[in-house]
Amino acid sequence: MKETRLETFLHCNDCKQEQDHVISYLNKRISEIECQACHRRLSMQIDLSHELYDELFTRIRTKPARMTEEYRRHVSQFLLTLPARVASKPYRVYREWKEIRGFFHKYRVRKG
Repeated sequence: MKETRLETFLHCNDCKQEQDHVISYLNKRISEIECQACHRRLSMQIDLSHELYDELFTRIRTKPARMTEEYRRHVSQFLLTLPARVASKPYRVYREWKEIRGFFHKYRVRKG
């Protein structure tokens, strides 16, 4: 999952004028909009399980094509790096699992 923040200039209903706002996205969905002047927040409900399922399904579905493309571009580099990538995969999966667990904790506490 990917969490991004975007700063923009929007009209605030509390301030009654245009102010700087921060829009937070989780993957491609807006999760929160916050006015930087009055700190009013508008939070959106996000189904994290659905977001995780969509992301995982897309990654699994596109993996064969991505590996084939990588193999075709640089055969020697692909073959040289494959053993290290296979060996480091458990650690990368663990690191991603910790990140996802953090998202579930953050969004359950805030949205719960």
